[in-house]
Amino acid sequence: MSNVKNISRRTFLKGAGAVAASSLLPNFPNIVRADNHEINIIGWGSDWFDELFEGATEATGVKINRESLPARWSDVMQKFTLWGQTGYSHIDIMMTDDLLAGMYGMNGWAIDLSDLKAYNDNVDDITDSVKVLDGAMGGVYRLFYFMGATPFFRNADLVADAPATWDDFVSAGLGATDQEAGVWGWRPLGGQGHAFNTMLMALHHSGADLETLNDDATRAALQWMYDWVNEYEITPPSTINEGWNEVIGLMAGGKAGMCWGYEGMYNSVTTTVDTVVTEDNFKLSRFPMGPANDNLLLHGWGYSIPSASTKIEQARDVLEYLGHRDQLRFVALQNVVPGLKSFFTDEEILAKIPVLGVEPGWEELTRGAQFRYPIVNNRQVSQLWSMFDQLGEFILSGERDVDDAFQWAQDELTIIKFAY
Repeated sequence: MSNVKNISRRTFLKGAGAVAASSLLPNFPNIVRADNHEINIIGWGSDWFDELFEGATEATGVKINRESLPARWSDVMQKFTLWGQTGYSHIDIMMTDDLLAGMYGMNGWAIDLSDLKAYNDNVDDITDSVKVLDGAMGGVYRLFYFMGATPFFRNADLVADAPATWDDFVSAGLGATDQEAGVWGWRPLGGQGHAFNTMLMALHHSGADLETLNDDATRAALQWMYDWVNEYEITPPSTINEGWNEVIGLMAGGKAGMCWGYEGMYNSVTTTVDTVVTEDNFKLSRFPMGPANDNLLLHGWGYSIPSASTKIEQARDVLEYLGHRDQLRFVALQNVVPGLKSFFTDEEILAKIPVLGVEPGWEELTRGAQFRYPIVNNRQVSQLWSMFDQLGEFILSGERDVDDAFQWAQDELTIIKFAY
């Protein structure tokens, strides 16, 4: 299989903004100009995707050129935004997460896949949250091959029982915190682009009005997060600089009583060299119950077809293969959390993905879980993502107090809505 060369941000962003970029796109040098028997796929992925795509080529007769995304998420967002705005036609299948799929689906830049046989054959097995998402977006703009969640983790040696409420959570955090020893009761993912998730979880749990952010529930969520650092002192001020790798290391080193993380954190923490947190004392649970709910946030990746592609029929043929149950199971067996309910109890998949079998069980953990609304079902995906990330950073860093952040959020949301 031939691979497309990497596309650098420097090459792509020679112009300033979409207008300048559009003049470059017809002569874009690194995308293969596929004929009617080949298509271009872009996305992140391991080497086993080559085997998967080779199978698709054998089944459909359509050759697949695979291109990798840049490492930095901000570069990915800029690139996909410009492609959508300018109608770039040389990508035929995109591997998209919630933000990218939302951007493309809500702006009419992706085609509806609801008539695909691969989708309809699995529709009764798809998790309920995906069906809610499709309803919120008004169409099926992505076939999931991976669907994860954000469990609430704890070191049972520091926090013996899963806190049931926000008050229980604070008590547990206070009991686990030993600042002199560098142990903090609660270490949320606050840095490296994760603050928006922490912010959204707090807003969802408080029952905030996500269309206005001007209600008491929004203020309660901001106050709760602010107090982790400034009132209860169960979270260190350094949280704003603590991303994925940092929190994994701190949890593995016994420096965190509780944290939230993506499902992959379970394997990462329990297999870290000299970890003090093992499968015996690393526990998962639903989030402590807020004023409105205790639901986890969902995230995931899937296949989308951009409407600007000139190879839509070939891309659809390939997705009929990639979206088949057998191929989704192949992906799950590569240690990729699946989006089909029946796979949660598949013994071979459980052996590959231990987190699915940890009490209270994946189906219970994700019961009622929500995708990242209102970002993923709004046309202004990138602006809202940036806004919520900044809001989380303001609160966790103390750069703005609750009153100031509360007003800033409303003002910023109003500005974004002017562009609807």
